[in-house]
Amino acid sequence: MDLNFYVSSIIGFVPSFAILYASWGNLEGLFSEKKLFFNYFIGWIIGIIIALFFLISMVAVRQYLDLSIIFVVIFAIFTEMAKYIYLNAPKKREDYALPYYGFSFGLGIAAIWSVSLTYFYLRMPMSSTDYLIASISFFFLSIGMAALHASTGSMLGYGIFKKDWEKYLLESFGFAILFNITLLPYIWGMPYYLYVFGVIISIPVMYYKIYKGILLYTIPKRVMKEWKESQESLQKQ
Repeated sequence: MDLNFYVSSIIGFVPSFAILYASWGNLEGLFSEKKLFFNYFIGWIIGIIIALFFLISMVAVRQYLDLSIIFVVIFAIFTEMAKYIYLNAPKKREDYALPYYGFSFGLGIAAIWSVSLTYFYLRMPMSSTDYLIASISFFFLSIGMAALHASTGSMLGYGIFKKDWEKYLLESFGFAILFNITLLPYIWGMPYYLYVFGVIISIPVMYYKIYKGILLYTIPKRVMKEWKESQESLQKQ
C-alpha cells in the first residue's frame, strides 16, 4: 500500500469535492448534474497533462531564479488558454450554465494537480512530525488551488457566454499568474509552510468575484423562478 498516494489523493480531492458540493448541493434540478460531473471528469484528464508538464518543467527551471519566474507566468497563461479552448466549443457558448460547468471543470484540474504536487513532495524522506505538518500545508495549498481554478474556469465560461471573452481571459491570466507566484517556494524547494499563501488570494476571489459577482446573476430570472416554484411544490408534497 502506497500511503503517500492515499494521503495525496485525500488532500487533492477533498477540497474540490467539498467546494463542488457546497456550491451545487442546494441547486439540485437547476442544472444537468451529468454535465457538471462530466466537466469535472474532463478536468481530471486535462489536470494530468498540466501536472506532468508542470513537474517536468519545474525540475528543469528550479535552479534559475529568472527562469522560474518566467515559467510560472507562462504556465499560468498556458493553463488558462487550455480552459478557454475547452469551454469555447460551439455547442457550449449559448448555455447560460457555462460558468457553472467552467467552475466544475476548474475543480477537476485543481484536484489532479494538487494530488501530483503533494505526492511528488511526500515521497521524500522526513520525520512523522514533518510529514503531518507538510500534509496540512498541502491541504491548504489544495484549497487555494481548487478555489483559484474553479474561479478562473467560471470567469472564462461567463466571458464566453456574455461574448466578452477578451476581458475575462485577461482577468483569468492575471489571477492565475498571481496565484502561481505563490508556487515559487515549492519550485525552489523551500519549507512546506510557505506553500499556503495561495489560499489568501483565491478564496476571496472565488467568494466575492465569482459566487457573489457572477454565479448568482448568470441564471435567467425565468429559469430561477420556475426552479423555485418546483422546489416549493416538492416540499408541499
